[in-house]
Amino acid sequence: MKILLQRVTEARVRIGGEVVGEIQNGFLALVGCRAGDRAEDADRLAVKTTALRVFGDDAGRMNRSVLDVGGDVLAVSQFTLYADTRKGNRPSFVAAGDPGTAEVLYERYVADLRTLLGGQRVATGRFGADMQVELVNDGPVTIELTSEPTELPAVKPLAGPPPRLPLPELELVRAETSEVMARIRTVAERAWPPTYQGIIPPEQIPYMIERMYSEEAVRAAAAAHTAYFLVRADGMDAGVVSYDETPRADGACEFHKLYTLPQYWGRGLGHWLLQHAIEATRAAGATALWLRVNRHNERALRAYARAGFTQWREVCSDIGEGFVMDDYVCGISFRGGERPPVDDEVHFH
Repeated sequence: MKILLQRVTEARVRIGGEVVGEIQNGFLALVGCRAGDRAEDADRLAVKTTALRVFGDDAGRMNRSVLDVGGDVLAVSQFTLYADTRKGNRPSFVAAGDPGTAEVLYERYVADLRTLLGGQRVATGRFGADMQVELVNDGPVTIELTSEPTELPAVKPLAGPPPRLPLPELELVRAETSEVMARIRTVAERAWPPTYQGIIPPEQIPYMIERMYSEEAVRAAAAAHTAYFLVRADGMDAGVVSYDETPRADGACEFHKLYTLPQYWGRGLGHWLLQHAIEATRAAGATALWLRVNRHNERALRAYARAGFTQWREVCSDIGEGFVMDDYVCGISFRGGERPPVDDEVHFH
């Protein structure tokens, strides 16, 4: 991963003549991703971006970071940073990462910056768009950050364990308006494809999203005492969580949904949301909290196991149109290990 930082007194990015991102004093960060880059690379470079001491102190020396001077960052995706010009006059971009992976890493870098600097201090362009960037380079100062080794011995790759970034500032917005419900569906449409890649057929995803995330379905869930929340991280839509707020006739609550956008994976959001649901349902008097999870979703199974959920049984349900939900039922009992009988049929509200 490669970041080209330019110290600026002002910068803005336009799409179709409209300004979509603008800052004053701070960094313009051009962000390039290559094949093989990982989330840890984005984390390291975000930390380095905010800690790099290239802003002037009272004596005029480059001794302060963008964090120290209260500066902003405008992050713009830039795959041409990985242009290979060694042969011929037409650059090759084969080293650049595929667009899907690159977008996730770019968004991860942006999300990290918002956690480190504050959501209002980070502006962006639009990934993959035709953008026009204007800037006033202060100095000029232009510095390249990279997560991989280079041929220059004076430049060391960022090494060691990935930094532990603080948990973003989280907010749960209850789905009570059509506008919030539409945003929840947008999050689901972005989160489901990478979550279920290789696990369920691609054509099953829009079918299930329509049945689970339509406004009609969300309103029906509310009528059945099931809460839907839009998860906001550092002021940005980041996920969705849903669980029964009132125990059912069997005394248990179902944990319906927990999805976060890929750029927030590994940042602690899922664990925080699970603990929130556990404490909320326990306080509501539930005997247990249970959920259904696809038996092939190993990442989710590991996360639930870390939170204390155990596998209770297996269940496979026909959900129509030739699709099935092939799941484990996992749960936590609030009564000393006793597993209450639960109605684990699929309920599309």
